[in-house]
Amino acid sequence: MSGLSTLRVRERGIDMKRVARAQDIQEWLDCEKALYYTGGDKRWLRDGIVWQRLIGPEDSKDLIFGIAKLEPEQIHLLHHHEGASELYYVLEGSGKFTLDEEIIRGTPGTGIYMPPGAKHRIENDGDQTLVFFFAYNLPHYSTILDE
Repeated sequence: MSGLSTLRVRERGIDMKRVARAQDIQEWLDCEKALYYTGGDKRWLRDGIVWQRLIGPEDSKDLIFGIAKLEPEQIHLLHHHEGASELYYVLEGSGKFTLDEEIIRGTPGTGIYMPPGAKHRIENDGDQTLVFFFAYNLPHYSTILDE
């Protein structure tokens, strides 16, 4: 089964994905392609993040997670999520993570938890692509831009 890229099971009458692999990502989303996530707020077009969900709301009723990338000198704008907590785990590169008033240097192995309503932002001030895992405790949530 090691060559299996996606394992689907039926749970509570719903076809759900249980296993997904980052190497199978074929298209990365950016804020222009996914403007509908933010209610069409065009200020998000200044955001440099690209991402892809590995497990999304079509796969789970209680969380989503995926991989995100931020190139050098790019910024993931200050924002917060009402009613949903989020976490990041840095895989590659480094960057400056702002969580409310605190600034954290994120390097591989750093985990950062944002409770519901916490304002957060990422700046890749390094010279390598910043790659990190992200997860939310809810499959559906609202994102509010704070800058």
